[in-house]
Amino acid sequence: MNRHRPGSNARRRIKARLLKRHGSRCFYCRTPFAAPADATLDHYVPYVMWPGWKTFNLVPCCLDCNQDKGDLLPWPLVWLLLAPAPATPSPAGLGVAA
Repeated sequence: MNRHRPGSNARRRIKARLLKRHGSRCFYCRTPFAAPADATLDHYVPYVMWPGWKTFNLVPCCLDCNQDKGDLLPWPLVWLLLAPAPATPSPAGLGVAA
């Protein structure tokens, strides 16, 4: 798929795949959906930062979570991006002669 929003039939197929992948629950609050129509599609990395409709960047979520997240990065991703890089071990620390 390209950057443009897919048609309604394609969105239904995407939603069905995502609900199967995530167990018919909201990705963020884990609340089960009573019906597939209750789920919305959310771009995990916001569309404004990473345009496209690839399924690896889409998650099913409830309307409240979708609206609360908006165009923000999810906190787990923020923490990952802000975490200090692990120190590179020196060859001596690995038991390798220099």
